[in-house]
Amino acid sequence: MTPPPPGCASLGAQSTRVPGPLARPWLPLRLLLLLWTAAATQGHPKSGPRISAVWKGRAGQDWVDFGLSEPHIVLFHEPGSSAVWVGGRGKVYLFDFPEGKNASVRTVNIGSTKGSCLDKRDCENYITLLERQGEGLLICGTNARRPSCWRLVNGTVESLGEKRGYAPFSPDENSLVLFDGDEVYSTIRKQEYNGKIPRFRRIQGEIELYTSDTVMQNPQFIKATIVHQDQAYDDKIYYFFREDNPDKNPEAPLNVSRVAQLCRGDQGGESSLSVSKWNTFLKAMLVCSDASTNKNFNRLQDVFLLPDPNGQWRDTRVYGVFSNPWNYSAVCVYSLGDIDKVFRTSSLKGYHASLPNPRPGKCLPDRQPIPTDTFQVADSHPEVAQRVEPMGPSKAPLFHSKYHYQKVVVHRMQASRGETFHVLYLTTDRGTIHKVVESREGERSLVFNIMEIQPFHHPAAIQAMSLDTERRKLYVSSQWEVSQVPLDLCEVYSGGCHGCLMARDPYCGWDQGRCVSIYSSPGPVLQSINPDEPHTECPNPKPDSAPLQKVSLAPNSRYYLSCPVESRHATYSWRHEQNVEQSCEPGHQSPNCILFIENLTARQYGHYRCEAQEGSYFREAQHWELLPEDGATAEHLLGRARALATSLWLGVLPTLALGLLVH
Repeated sequence: MTPPPPGCASLGAQSTRVPGPLARPWLPLRLLLLLWTAAATQGHPKSGPRISAVWKGRAGQDWVDFGLSEPHIVLFHEPGSSAVWVGGRGKVYLFDFPEGKNASVRTVNIGSTKGSCLDKRDCENYITLLERQGEGLLICGTNARRPSCWRLVNGTVESLGEKRGYAPFSPDENSLVLFDGDEVYSTIRKQEYNGKIPRFRRIQGEIELYTSDTVMQNPQFIKATIVHQDQAYDDKIYYFFREDNPDKNPEAPLNVSRVAQLCRGDQGGESSLSVSKWNTFLKAMLVCSDASTNKNFNRLQDVFLLPDPNGQWRDTRVYGVFSNPWNYSAVCVYSLGDIDKVFRTSSLKGYHASLPNPRPGKCLPDRQPIPTDTFQVADSHPEVAQRVEPMGPSKAPLFHSKYHYQKVVVHRMQASRGETFHVLYLTTDRGTIHKVVESREGERSLVFNIMEIQPFHHPAAIQAMSLDTERRKLYVSSQWEVSQVPLDLCEVYSGGCHGCLMARDPYCGWDQGRCVSIYSSPGPVLQSINPDEPHTECPNPKPDSAPLQKVSLAPNSRYYLSCPVESRHATYSWRHEQNVEQSCEPGHQSPNCILFIENLTARQYGHYRCEAQEGSYFREAQHWELLPEDGATAEHLLGRARALATSLWLGVLPTLALGLLVH
């Protein structure tokens, strides 16, 4: 989708561009018809929230350039700090984003050992892990295919030597490392040529354990977490991954999405085959499908866990981003309580005898080993029969979209009147971030995609993202830049009180004649409690009429009228006298709603109004009167229009063409 121009927000915002009818008789008719068709046929998405505003950062203050390309990066940020650490090739960058000032950057070089490599690129030392350890920073990298670690303390780098499992041999390898106190868990192979089967390991702790080679099929690990439950011995490790589908039916998807559980206190088994293996491994299928539209999303992209504010681990929400073969996306939300219940109560897929006691997957107190019979059943039948379905009575996705989302973080926040909102930040494959607001109205979830964030000066894929709820910032990095994005981006909403409230941004409200952040205002601000009709909260009515603009035009010419689309939730209509000549529905992809007049006749002169309608909110966005002109004046007008159009068209054409290319 071609994004709306910067500064255009919800319905009611005033555009700073100069719209209006421009004569185009010198343009090829085929091109004009193509542009008109593009504007007229862009329909709204069949599902999913739509975008209302666009934000771009400020150079030096909101984003900083590396100075060179870093094809593989890792980002580390501690909540409450203004510093962001980024690992690149043979160095670590420290970016500092002080409040209200320009950001700064310094680098720390990390030594490397040039060894025998498969290719020249792998001879680099790609930093793949940054983690706080005591007063220092643990840094691990590929080190020319000799994975090693260093400790950075007060600007001094200390070598820790080779540490297998902390960093991969190549930066392209799928790797996941989880720290919990003195224990370290890893999906990274320890042997370069004799470790091709991916495993989930405990590489530091009481006893080193690894998963059996047969329980996962070519897994791609996504996320791992430790959940402290009611009893310490019952603490779980959950990890999320994709794997090859064991169902070889030609109609079955190639990949399936999973959640696996392990008991954190697992001490291995009693037999020689089980003593070094996880004995409590089980896996379940994650379902993300919409039965009402028969849409299935089976490829897990990312996971974010949102803890319950009251500390109830069962109520932790698990947000999963999924895609399908066409790269459409869906967001499904699960609860840890539901996941735990599936593993505790489900039968095992393909196993029809009575389950042994203790049942597979059960955590045992007092460091008891898992009996061999229990391990053998779980090892041969590691998948539970019951699938994990999304929360809610419908078991449907929170929403699905034609965008290809890749990463997600979620912020639980309270608006000025105490209402709780969940705000999702989703990265797209175009290097942008969509800000999506989830709220509840009874049993119904309301979802609004209120903003597209363009965090970088050079558009590029977002490689890493970190949310800081204390500073209310989002930190993102590409191969070129690091950016700090405020969560309360209220300055982009224009259009007065109505534009501010129609944006439906829970971080923003109307106060003393401005759209302001709820965190910067000393007292309560005006916010809508009605997500369907937010404008009704504003004290003053919105003017229904736009200023009349007149233009004299020659007969038998081609023209178009352009109306900026300032809200992706509204319907824009061009009305000529009493007849609707052109409508642009919600989700219209072009930044303008265009009415093309191929041949201006006497009947087509008169008043044209562009009207925007969203629910009960109505606004006349444009009002033009087309007047006939004699030949001499028309020729003079035509000359001026040609000169103006030369500059305008060079800007308009790429935008419209891009809209055609990406639709």
